[in-house]
Amino acid sequence: MATLTFEVFSRFQAAADANKLLYTPIADKLTYNHTRFYTVECDGDVESAREYMRRVLVDPISQRVEESGQPALTGELFCISYGIKKGALDLEKEAIMTNYAGRKGLPFSLRTLTITQNLYIFGEGDRAALAERFCKDVCNPAIHTWSVR
Repeated sequence: MATLTFEVFSRFQAAADANKLLYTPIADKLTYNHTRFYTVECDGDVESAREYMRRVLVDPISQRVEESGQPALTGELFCISYGIKKGALDLEKEAIMTNYAGRKGLPFSLRTLTITQNLYIFGEGDRAALAERFCKDVCNPAIHTWSVR
């Protein structure tokens, strides 16, 4: 079994005011950028699986993709990675897997797909306190799992 990763982000998205993510604004001058991180486990022809996933996940005109597993963006104060809990409805994942199931004769099998949102927060401040505040306002413990790096 092989594992493929795809971190997809806009070619044209500039960092925006991070207060847009919070219920109440903070004084710290922080900005953010976001990406979507896909982890795929597959069997069979890995290069065909990679090409298929790139066609499904990435608009080559407006988006870029990082496939090395290294963060797509750098210089952040912290990054929150969050995704839908197992058992909760993930419409994007369902759409991708339905598309895959509708294809016949592919030389690979998709075993699992995990989708994570990455919020890169840029600026200066108390990293731990700010990360806690952003997690509280962005992540819903009823449906999300998350980690901070």
